[in-house]
Amino acid sequence: MFEADHSSDEESPIPDADSCGKSELVKLFQHDISPASEIAASLKRTCGLYLSQSCDNSSLAVGLSRKELQMYHVRDSGEITLANSSLARYETGIRGVRFFNGDRNSLLCCTEAGDVFLYDLRAGSEVHRFEDTSEGMKKTMTSCDINQNDRVLCASSEVQKNGDSFLLFFDVRERKYLGCYWECHSDDITNVRFHPTDPDLFASTSVDGLVNVFDISKLTEDDAMKYCFNVETSIDSINWHTDPSGRDLVSCVTTTNDVHVYDVESQDRVMLFDREHITQSMRRTSAIDCNVVGTFNYGNGSFFVLAGSNFNRGAECLRTLKYDNKCLLPGRSLSGNKQIVRASVYNEKDQYLIATGECGLITLWKCQDGPESTVNSASKSMKHKLNVSHRAKPY
Repeated sequence: MFEADHSSDEESPIPDADSCGKSELVKLFQHDISPASEIAASLKRTCGLYLSQSCDNSSLAVGLSRKELQMYHVRDSGEITLANSSLARYETGIRGVRFFNGDRNSLLCCTEAGDVFLYDLRAGSEVHRFEDTSEGMKKTMTSCDINQNDRVLCASSEVQKNGDSFLLFFDVRERKYLGCYWECHSDDITNVRFHPTDPDLFASTSVDGLVNVFDISKLTEDDAMKYCFNVETSIDSINWHTDPSGRDLVSCVTTTNDVHVYDVESQDRVMLFDREHITQSMRRTSAIDCNVVGTFNYGNGSFFVLAGSNFNRGAECLRTLKYDNKCLLPGRSLSGNKQIVRASVYNEKDQYLIATGECGLITLWKCQDGPESTVNSASKSMKHKLNVSHRAKPY
């Protein structure tokens, strides 16, 4: 999943650049922020692929392309310091890193080979390994997440030899395999995310273009399927948001760097921002170099898009765009970026962003208070329903 780091400027006929002067950029992106801390994950060539921060914000887990899992301290001052340069090394690539929601010392890491490792950071060692061998061979994993009450782990898979892709469920406390769904997607599943407050609600995305929302308290897979959105293109990642009125939204980033926003209950597509629109909102000139990292909650009923440019290996262009009334408006300019960003986390409480990427740097920017915004519903989109067979309740 990780290739040699290179910018897309070789493909772009015109070098990417700002589309306006520096004085206008300063007015538009009113918060120009320099890094508060930066540290290199390794002296050897590596890429930071995954980040997760502990529930008390004191620890940061980093999954590297060198198949290593590292731990860092995050000080109140914003300083990042190394805690363990090699908590674990794996034979296959890392596909997800996730701290527990209520235990700062419990950490999950899933690997391509089909294992989800559970670590106790107090001991600094593995305490359990979740795997599904119900059909003999372990399934090739692509992502993992844990629900709000830290009871259920879900891991996703690529399409297996039998043509199915799987959502695998494990009981975290009992440390056992619970069951799976396997008719909800027709291609590699790329991302799974549990709802931030409802432990039974989660969403999955896939190369098949579908965003599925499940209630895993239901008895069967058919009953568990609540909503399905057809994005009609391959999806890379998803996130949950709550607008000021309290309704659930999901945003997804496609592999072509578009951002879709859906109202979960009504199944309406609130907004679509394509790569060209995002490039214009960033005040850049080359859409082919646009790199959408992800979407993040401000913590006040609004969210933002983090995007940068792949030109010149990502140097000096990393910006946030606030979602406001169906628009993407200039937010913050994160100066001093030195790499194409592949993973990031945003701390809503303390208002800072941490990013890593193709140079193996881990950088923290302290941000000022996020701007208020409102989210309104808009256009209707295709509502896609699936007929799925009955499956056993996963727990």
